[in-house]
Amino acid sequence: METLRVALADWTDFDASAHMLAQCLGIMPSQLQMNEVKWIYWSENSLGTMLHSTLERLSDLGVLEKREEPDLQYRWCSAYFVATDHA
Repeated sequence: METLRVALADWTDFDASAHMLAQCLGIMPSQLQMNEVKWIYWSENSLGTMLHSTLERLSDLGVLEKREEPDLQYRWCSAYFVATDHA
């Protein structure tokens, strides 16, 4: 299974980004294609809302980059790193 860093290396539409996040979290089986569950990402439901909120939060934290043109898309921010120095 890919990491989210690998899965979102390039600009990816919001629904595919949410699907990749769900697969990385183990919520969706890796063999399940997005078109089989696209309704989750395109309708009002708790799982879709949580996935989109998580993508937004990762964007707010600088983990993901976000753009709204040509479509709402996300990609991993190559400059992101976790500071391990607690001093």
